[in-house]
Amino acid sequence: MKKITILYDFNIMADAFYSGSSRSGVFTVTWEVFKALLKRKDVCVVVFCNFGILYKLQKYLENFGFKNLNYAVVENQRPSLRRVRSFSRWILFRLKLFFSNKILFAKNVECDYFFTASLWQYKKVEIGSNPQVFAMGYDLMPLIFPEYYPSEEWKSKFEVFDNYFDISSYTKADFLKYLPHLKPENIIVTPLACDERFKPANADEIARARKKYNIPENKKYIFSLCTLEPRKNLIRAVKCFANFISKNNIDDLVFVLGGAHWDAFIEKLENEIGSLDENIKSRILKIGYVDDSDQAALYSGALFFVYTSAYEGFGLPPLEAMSCGTPVITSNNSSLPEVVGQAAIMIDYDDDEAHIKAYESYYYNENLRQENSKKGLERAKLFSWEKCADIMITEMKRRAGL
Repeated sequence: MKKITILYDFNIMADAFYSGSSRSGVFTVTWEVFKALLKRKDVCVVVFCNFGILYKLQKYLENFGFKNLNYAVVENQRPSLRRVRSFSRWILFRLKLFFSNKILFAKNVECDYFFTASLWQYKKVEIGSNPQVFAMGYDLMPLIFPEYYPSEEWKSKFEVFDNYFDISSYTKADFLKYLPHLKPENIIVTPLACDERFKPANADEIARARKKYNIPENKKYIFSLCTLEPRKNLIRAVKCFANFISKNNIDDLVFVLGGAHWDAFIEKLENEIGSLDENIKSRILKIGYVDDSDQAALYSGALFFVYTSAYEGFGLPPLEAMSCGTPVITSNNSSLPEVVGQAAIMIDYDDDEAHIKAYESYYYNENLRQENSKKGLERAKLFSWEKCADIMITEMKRRAGL
């Protein structure tokens, strides 16, 4: 069996290792696709990374049992002492690189394809066999919402690539609309998936998570998990929650907002919450970043999950919620219908009455919650990282004539 060799860009890991930033969705895609590819017998993966993170990256991957990987680095790159930690370690590691048959300079690597899930950090590299380059295409928000992305350099970043694995059919349509250099046959729709840890949690796990994030034991809760930014439509979701509980005299429900935030947006959100009645304001809980190990429990314990974003390239949180058996309210725009199918309540993201009606439907109708919980669990089974990797390799083999 002839193997396809993929030079796999792992540089997004640098953010997690050195900058202290939280693990983004791009990090997740890089990691999950990587693991799925390693399970295949028809693929040889060569890990590509900056020289300065190679030492740490090797140890990280070995902790997960990946001990015999091949690596490629850029020849002329000099790591900062901050990353290598000491000059003596740099010298020793340079010697290790010189004598290792598992670590090569990129220009000496013979590969069929170069793949990056992190197109923002991609820099053109001299590679021995001049392979075809594929990027994971998530969305075109900088072009669709330029008010949030003022830099004029964004379009040039997308134009670097001719081949994309786009995460939804809607995203593919956007790429063809806004990037005229692309050809339809060079954009392959490749839906994402969620981690295996997203499954219904038991009562003890839910109780521990509630206690950790200070969610009152005597209250039901609505859950939202996303980056707190304008596109996520959180101000409307919160205001509609306030109107919903006021209209119906509800006192046993809180709204839990989880996730990191944009500094420019959080002030506006807090001002909006601050203007609410004191009794209502106390029922909106901003719990901040949620640890990976707690996410499934918080999804599972929620009465329902709200994600009425203005635009999504895929919409991973609704899929995570469905995988945990949590009823979902989401928008009927962009890629979100591709994710939830008929397993959720879908509404116009900018319709206040539709929000309130959706909240009422789930709050008062236990049968509907149970029905959509079951539908969501079944819907979530349609997505997997193995399927994602299979689509990628099928296309690469087609191009290679295999």
